[in-house]
Amino acid sequence: MFLEGDDLLTIGAYFLVAGTFISAIGETMKPDENNFSKKFIRDGNGVQAVGNSLQGFGRISIAKGNEEAANLYGIIGSFTQAGGNSINTAANNIEIQDPSVSVSGFNSLGSTIQSMGAALEAAGVENGENNMLSNLETLGYSLISVSAILDAIGILIEDEKSIQKRLLLAAGGWLEFIGASLGAYVIIQAAEESV
Repeated sequence: MFLEGDDLLTIGAYFLVAGTFISAIGETMKPDENNFSKKFIRDGNGVQAVGNSLQGFGRISIAKGNEEAANLYGIIGSFTQAGGNSINTAANNIEIQDPSVSVSGFNSLGSTIQSMGAALEAAGVENGENNMLSNLETLGYSLISVSAILDAIGILIEDEKSIQKRLLLAAGGWLEFIGASLGAYVIIQAAEESV
């Protein structure tokens, strides 16, 4: 079975929604000795990395043979986000394995890279069609970009139980979920319209 561009975009969108939901749960939970919240964040970012990669390959597939449909910003943005998600996954895994090691700078870098990728995706959509769905998709990627920066700032606060850290992480996690849900809605609507 061979998946086409729209199929990859849709499946990737589902992975993104699931991954952001898992991460948001982890970012909302109280930190504990078992690192249960970090495991949710790690796993959610891993799922998001798969989703972003699928969307990148989907955009490449759509662009083949149709240069006008090529969304270079979207392609680069998808893979950039996947890279940021992978860094977040690795950083959280290191902290789970050895809590005495602080990799908050590395983890924050991953979120910052995610933010840049989402901003590139938003720019790619903004450069394309201008209709209600594309505006909604731009809003979704913009929310992901802003929320990833909130996450990056929250990660840098060393005190795990700090109210500021908990608020930044929770707000970032749930805004990212909302942004991914908006993006998924638009991708699914576009796929249904093309059938």
